[in-house]
Amino acid sequence: MYIIYALLGAIMASAGTIFAKLGLKGVDANLLTAIRGIIMAIIVSIAALSFGKLSMTAIHSLSTKQWIFVILSGLGGALSWVFFYQALSGGPVITVTVIDKLSVVFTAILAVVVLAEGITLQAGIGLLLVILGTLLVAVPWQQIQKFFLK
Repeated sequence: MYIIYALLGAIMASAGTIFAKLGLKGVDANLLTAIRGIIMAIIVSIAALSFGKLSMTAIHSLSTKQWIFVILSGLGGALSWVFFYQALSGGPVITVTVIDKLSVVFTAILAVVVLAEGITLQAGIGLLLVILGTLLVAVPWQQIQKFFLK
């Protein structure tokens, strides 16, 4: 089931990016990011309430360590949005989105370093292809040719 949720998340992220780019015309990226954050907080809160997961008991059950990691996660997510919207306001959607998806590679590296997770050969090859794909999309072809034709 997690694969279906992951695919739905990817589709919704894609739609959100397209709508954001359309909405950024003539609007400050930080304003749009703030409004988006408020809307998302409302929707996520409604979802948590409807699933019975948001209660004072549940909130009080979080340890100090869990609070620290939730706050750090929120900080990382918020800064990700701020930087993404700044990039999106000045750059092409495809290039900005592909560069943003290097987060997959960074997450894999951090999973190995911080969480002591392993990377299989298959996953390593896939991550290298993500890097290669990012370079092919984000770097102009002339610059790639110059690099190899030196």
